[in-house]
Formats: sequence, C-alpha cells, structure tokens
Amino acid sequence: MDKIIALAAIALFFLVTPTPEITSFTPPQSLNTETVTMIIDGAKFDQSASVKLSRPGKTDIYPAQVKVESKNRIVCRFDLRGQEAGEWDLIVANTDRLTGRLKQASPPPSFRIEYPAPVIESINPRQGLNSGVIKIDAVKGANFRPGVAVMLSNDQMEIGASEINLISGSQLTCRFNLLNVPAGSYHVKVINDDGKTAILPNAFVVQGPPKNILPPEIAAITPERGFNNGYILTAISGANFKPEAVVKLAGQGVELTALNVKLESSSKITCFFDIKDRPVGVYSVEIINPDGRKGILTDAFTIETMDASAIKLNSSLKPIFFDLNRDGLKPGQPERLDANLKILTANPKLFILLGGHADERGGKQYNLDLSARRAETVKKYLVDKGIDPDRITIYAYGKDHPAKKGRDESSWQYNRRVDVMVWEEPPTREMGLKGIE
Repeated sequence: MDKIIALAAIALFFLVTPTPEITSFTPPQSLNTETVTMIIDGAKFDQSASVKLSRPGKTDIYPAQVKVESKNRIVCRFDLRGQEAGEWDLIVANTDRLTGRLKQASPPPSFRIEYPAPVIESINPRQGLNSGVIKIDAVKGANFRPGVAVMLSNDQMEIGASEINLISGSQLTCRFNLLNVPAGSYHVKVINDDGKTAILPNAFVVQGPPKNILPPEIAAITPERGFNNGYILTAISGANFKPEAVVKLAGQGVELTALNVKLESSSKITCFFDIKDRPVGVYSVEIINPDGRKGILTDAFTIETMDASAIKLNSSLKPIFFDLNRDGLKPGQPERLDANLKILTANPKLFILLGGHADERGGKQYNLDLSARRAETVKKYLVDKGIDPDRITIYAYGKDHPAKKGRDESSWQYNRRVDVMVWEEPPTREMGLKGIE
C-alpha cells in the first residue's frame, strides 16, 4: 500500500503544473515603431508557457515567436508597430496539465511601449527680425505628435511658439514673437506631449534691424478731404514705402485702416478708406512698414459732412443727346448745355463728371471710343465757356449701361447721350452710373 501511495505521489508531482515566476526581463521598454526580441528570466517555465502583453481596454499583444529555452528562460519576439504607448502588463502563464487553466506569474511586471522621439531636419525661414511676429512656414522632421510644443532657445532665454499647426507627423507651422528678442543664434526645439525632445542646434538666427533701413516718409495725400458718405480712393506720396505696409487715418478718437492697399512704388501708395458716417474733423495719415517703422503726416486729411446740394443739382442737370454714329452736338443741344453751364458756373467748388454713352448697336470697342469722343465734345464746349478743365472727369461707358432698355428708336436715341453730374469729391467711375442701374 505504501508503495502505491508513493507511486501516486510521484505521478502527481509530474502532473501538477507549477506557477511560473519572473525575476527579470530585457528590454524593459521599446518603441511602437519596432519589432523587439524579449528575454524573460525566472523559474518554473513550462514547455506550455505562453507570453503576452496586456493593457485594460486594449487587444492583447501576442509574440510572433515563443521559445522556452529552459525552465529559467523564455525568448520571444513582439511586433509593436502601431501599438498604443504606455504601460503594459507582461503576462507569462503555464497551462495546468490537470485542469487546462492558465497559471500566470503574479504580480505581472510592467513593460513600457513608447513613441519615438521627434526629429528636426529643417526650419524655414531660418532667420527673422526682432521687430515683431514672424511666421514659420515649415518645421520639417519626423515623429511630431498632437500637443507638440516648439521653442527657440539659447543659454539666455527660451521663446515659445504660438499658433502651432501640426500638418502631419513630419511637418508643422507656427509663429514666434521676436519683438525685442536679443539678436543671435537659437536652437530649434520640438517637445512632444510625452516629453521627448528634439533639438536642431543653432538653426535659427534672430536679426536686429539693419541700420540702413529708413522709416516711411509721407509727403502728401490726394485728395486731402472727403465726405462721410462712403468710400474714397486716395493716393499717398512719399518715400520708403514697403510691400504689405499698413495705412491708417487717425483722429477724432478713431483709427481707420485702409482697404485694397496697392504699392505702386516705394514712393506711392493708393488705397481706399471707408469714411461713411465717420466723425467730421482732421485726421493724420500713418504708414507702418512690416518692420514696425512708422511714418506720420499730421492733420493731413479732413472728413466733412456730405452736403446734399450736389444730389439736388444733379436732378436739374440735363443729359446731352447725339445722333447715330455722331460725336458732334446736334441742334438743340447747345441750349441744354448753356442751361447746365449756369449751374456749373454757380458752383465752382463741385467736381464735374461727364459720362459718355452709346446705344446698343455696333461693336463694344467702337461704342467705347464713340462715347469717349462725345464726352470730349461736351468738355470742350464747357471749357470754351470758362469751366476749369481740372474740375472735369470723363468716363466712357460705351453701350454697356443703357438708361432705357427698349429695342426701338426712342430708346436708342435716349441712350446716345452724355450725362452731366456734379459731386463734392473727385468722382469715381461708379458714381457716373448712379440712377442708371
């Protein structure tokens, strides 16, 4: 009987599967861009031993290869590419020969999967003036992640970037405020959300303002005044104007930024101001170049209240009519011009607009030329009668803006005309179409 018990005990010893023990493993961490070979040392590893990495809420990671070299060592290979970074439990388990259940080492040690560190290859532009904010069009590299921070740094200071736009894992854009930052070389630093950092040494240069750059100078603005009933086109002359300069009117407690600013040359800028309902009074003209340098012409522009007298006068001014394909005055029209002349002479401060028109027959260019000649005929008549030619502006509209839309001789006859209008400010082309469209 004792012999039977002894034999049974021996058989049970070989059938009972021990719980494995882990004493160490290497490496303790790896990147989620790699395939890693792991060596696990411990005791009681069974030939049935299985290995996996486990994390709550995530799919377990099983090795592609598992080799139980002995009861004390397991060698396996994990493909970690694309796996989530963080702490994962390393699970080693033997399969119980009697129950089929897994008996795992406890507590499981922690294996860390990490994102790779960022890499910086280049920055563009590589320099900027310490006069304001500079936009960085591209920081290129690899392994940039959401939440990334970008800095310029040297031994004296660090400058954090703003408006960081992560275009991809290999490119981002940002802005740096370099105002009054000491000139010199700076390292470019990229820091991912996990704290991993890349540095491109001495890759960016902060420059001081060149000594030979002059501020803008403003000599004059034309016209020097305008009525607060809408937009006004102005021309500003001077020197040292730069592309992307900002133009303003400042006065009466407000600042008006110009629209559609066009740099004609370094000495001329044209732009529009919206002065509708703006306070009446004098304003200074300001031009600010992109480097922050400013030019001011004090009390150079005046905003005035719109006087309705011109609108009333336009209702009394008569259009001048022409025969088909003719640009000379036909009978009866000099008398109409003389009536207009009385109004124009009595209001010498008003600007005059002559808008030439043709009927819809004939080619586009032919009618443009014809309508221009008709307006010149009216201008010559007025100038010969004593009107200052500098008051007169001509616009040729051709056949594009008929006042009467009919396709009959009565409509065509009315559309062969020159409109005579007056305005308190130099008239634009659009002003000549008021009341037509």
